[in-house]
Order: sequence, then C-alpha cells, then structure tokens
Amino acid sequence: MEIFTGIKSLKVFFSYSTNDKAIVGTLKNLLESMGFEVFLAHEDLEPCVEWREEIKENLHNCDIFIPLLTDNFKDSEWTDQETGMAVSADKFIIPIQVDFPPYGFIGKIQSLRKNEYPIETAKEIVKVIRKRSKFGKDMNNLIIHAFMNSKSFDQANDRARLLEDIPDLTPEQIYQLVNSTKKNYIIQKAYVAKRVLRPLFAKYKSIIKDEEHKELVELLR
Repeated sequence: MEIFTGIKSLKVFFSYSTNDKAIVGTLKNLLESMGFEVFLAHEDLEPCVEWREEIKENLHNCDIFIPLLTDNFKDSEWTDQETGMAVSADKFIIPIQVDFPPYGFIGKIQSLRKNEYPIETAKEIVKVIRKRSKFGKDMNNLIIHAFMNSKSFDQANDRARLLEDIPDLTPEQIYQLVNSTKKNYIIQKAYVAKRVLRPLFAKYKSIIKDEEHKELVELLR
C-alpha cells in the first residue's frame, strides 16, 4: 500500500557567507539525513562550471530558501542578491537568526533562532515548513517516506525524531511504517527508531493485526 504524495523530497538552498560554512555544513548533513536535498555553493558546485549560473539555477529550482543571518552574511557581496532573487521568485523563506534579525525585503518574515544544538535547529526548520508553508500537507508523507528508506542507523534515528512530531497518522501511514519496520533491518536496530516506534505502534494497536503487533514487539526489543 503506497502513500500518495506529489513530492518525495524538498530542495533547500542555503544563502550564507563562506566563513560560516561549518554551520551550514552541519545543518546540510542533518537535513539530508532527514530526507531533504540541500544545496551549498561551496560544496556542490562542480569545478569549471559557470558558478553564477549554477547558483541561479539551484536557487530557481529550490523549494525552501534559508539565509543564515550572521555578521559575515552582511559582509558577503552575494547573499543580499540571492535573498532578493528568492523574494522575487516567491520562494518560501526561513531566515535563521544568529547575530541579527531579518532586514530589507525579508524584514517582515519571522525568523528562526539558531539553537545551540544543530539537531534542534534542523527539527525546527521542519516544523516551520509543516506549519507555515504550502508543503505542510505533504510533510508527514515526506518524513515517513524518508524514514522507510533509511539506509543507515544515523538516518533512521534522525528521521525517527521527526516522527515524534506527527500528531496523527492515517491507517495507510501506520501500515507503511509496519511494513517497513518488518523489512528494514536498520530500522529494527536503530536505537532512537526503536524508542520512537514502540510507543507509536502501541498507540495505534487497534488498527494493527494482533499477529503483526506481536511480531513488531519482538523485532523492536
């Protein structure tokens, strides 16, 4: 039984100073582990490409635009131009406030304050997308699809943390999780995934077959 969703992932474009590449690099790894596609100019540009055109193309194709508002951001000659292009293209924008709040064309947009712990910042980005963007209705399916296709323990654990924030699941979504848990050894053994799935399957026990629920309990010991 397949979950219907029009999209399987969302593309994120970070606008930042290269002096802050360590911050965005960590966030990129976390968001990609959660199932997003993330573009960072200093990492993802191929040698010898016309980099201005490549940046414009990736910005044009992104779903989410995230400016990292540090003091270095204002010193860059490109970040304000990228932000203006994102506004003009009507991209969904999530400013991350580090040293100052949003200004100029994005001055009225509520910012997200950078958390001391990068995983919390990444989770907050997902929450903002779910609550405020046109992609909100797809987020549950996107999270579940990514979780089902976890290929490492880190991926399974990071994506399981997002499952905790989904208030209600449909029977179809529950059975997607049931089937993927039964088939995916990584999900069965990932520590956080097990911690999240045990109470989740208990909560929805009434719509899971008794034999399957017993099997799940054994698999997630």
